[in-house]
Amino acid sequence: MRSKAWSGSAGQLSLVVFPLAMITNAYVPTGGMPGRLRVVADWNPISSVVQACRELFDNPSAPGGAWPMQHAVLASLLWSALLLALCRPLAVRKFATHGR
Repeated sequence: MRSKAWSGSAGQLSLVVFPLAMITNAYVPTGGMPGRLRVVADWNPISSVVQACRELFDNPSAPGGAWPMQHAVLASLLWSALLLALCRPLAVRKFATHGR
């Protein structure tokens, strides 16, 4: 019964992750996007990872004007550390309150 609750949570998470993955530089260069959408796409953590992979595999695209696009590897590491710093305490608290 507990697995149903967890699978429901995972399903709800996909509602957040799917749109976040669509507003990136993975499919379309951000240079042609309208102003606000370009800002969201340039500061998206997934865009940083995509740009970092392109740089590390020697296939760089033209970086955008935003800081995460100019320093993609560092931005990816910082996004990872930030997400870990936010989610780890929440996960530990949830585990402690709901038991094993």
